Order: sequence, then C-alpha cells, then structure tokens
Amino acid sequence: MVEEQAKPANEVRRLIPPVDIYETENDVILVADMPGVAKENLQLGVDNDELTISGLFPEPEATGKMLVNEYLYGNYKRTFTLSDVIAQDKITAKLDDGVLTVTLPKNEKVKPRKIMIETK
Repeated sequence: MVEEQAKPANEVRRLIPPVDIYETENDVILVADMPGVAKENLQLGVDNDELTISGLFPEPEATGKMLVNEYLYGNYKRTFTLSDVIAQDKITAKLDDGVLTVTLPKNEKVKPRKIMIETK
C-alpha cells in the first residue's frame, strides 16, 4: 500500500493559474489555464489598473481514505497590472473547458495605423 503525508483538513491550496499572453494589432489576449473552475466560481475584475482573476475549484468528495492526492483543487488567483494602453472598460472574457480567455482591447490612440502622405 502507498501512503503519503496527509495535509491538514482545513488547509486550502493557493493555485496560480499559468497564462499565455500575446498581442495582436488591436488587442492583448490573456489565456489562463483554470481546470475544474466553473463559471459560477470564477471572478474577474479591474480595480486601480489591476486585473484580478480568481476562482475556486472545490475539493472533490472522497469516497474512501485518500492515499495519494495529486489532483489540484483550491483557490486560483492571479493579478496583472494594466497599462494605459488597455481600454479597461472594453475588457471581455470567455471560459471554455477550464480555459479562460480574456481579451484586453487596446485604446484607439495606441493602435498602429498608417498615415497617409499628401502631395501638392
């Protein structure tokens, strides 16, 4: 039989979701891996130029004595500082199979654009 040290029953795991962040011409896209987090247990907010992602993946109910516990559950939380490049009032998010995609639109003034050159 395999047995490992049990964690205290009242200990809540703090999880930091891994993210990918990439930039397009119009947006910054943040993709966070949050397996097991349901939409109703997910919060996303902006306050004082900080984007905070938090979510709860509850501990599954055990049907017997836990021998090995490698399944991650607990509270996810991660905070990002936003620059003035982001249009904070236009941020959107989508959760699909434990993957959170946050679209951070760029302000109009910082989007790349072509400048027309006039001739006389």
